[in-house]
Amino acid sequence: MAIINEIEVGVADIVFFTSAFTAQNNIYINECNKPSRSYNHKACSDAFDRATGYAKMAITTCEDLGLDPAKVCREQYNFLHSYRAAA
Repeated sequence: MAIINEIEVGVADIVFFTSAFTAQNNIYINECNKPSRSYNHKACSDAFDRATGYAKMAITTCEDLGLDPAKVCREQYNFLHSYRAAA
């Protein structure tokens, strides 16, 4: 029973982290696409940092459960690889 509980908690964590990543990544993308007069560097940077953190947590949780992050957390995996120099 403990293994099933661990998997349930892990899946719930993955769902939370991937959802939070998506919200922050959307804020980051929206901020980046604003005209320069309304662009907010701090908001953009903060959203990027939060998206990066949530992506890393989702991937770590996948790895801890023995899952392949490239398959389970594709968006987060691709985000970290695309921005590996900045993340």
